[in-house]
Amino acid sequence: MAEQFRFYTEAGLVIHTNFKAESLKSLLIGLKKVSGSSIFYHMHHALLRRHFATSDQMNDFARWVMVQLGQTSLAERLASIDPMACHSVREAREQLISYVQDYVGAGELFFRVAEGNEFHFLELHSMVLPLKSHADDLESFYHGLKKTSSGTLFYHMIEAPIRLGKPSNDFSEWLKNSLNEDQLAEE
Repeated sequence: MAEQFRFYTEAGLVIHTNFKAESLKSLLIGLKKVSGSSIFYHMHHALLRRHFATSDQMNDFARWVMVQLGQTSLAERLASIDPMACHSVREAREQLISYVQDYVGAGELFFRVAEGNEFHFLELHSMVLPLKSHADDLESFYHGLKKTSSGTLFYHMIEAPIRLGKPSNDFSEWLKNSLNEDQLAEE
């Protein structure tokens, strides 16, 4: 008999950190010093908080650099970082730092934004909550998925693999390991 799949959801409290950026140099300092939770929030949770129109697929850093600083080429580089391709928060942080550092290192003069337009580093304190839904087979899994919220999908597809260092998302792992549905798990 297959191992039962338990559905969970994620909820969290967004908290201001003591870091803010008013220029690219202060953004770089913040990227190096803030907690991993802050990087995760601005890179990964941006996926959950935005509609998926083309212009909205930017992470929070890219959006701020584009809108407040007008640095289009850097914003495009920052937006090119695919949070789903990053296997850890550390990897996402290193890519962000590398792109900003290279851009700042080019030696151009960078201005500060007006008060009120700073980038405020936030972090999310998450809670993972079990749901009543569970699945014992492919049919019950399908019906469970139909009832899920974006928080549930986000937790199983993005948060669990990143935060828990899993090789894949929870859905694919369960399909492969419990139901031997290798092809479906791959898809």
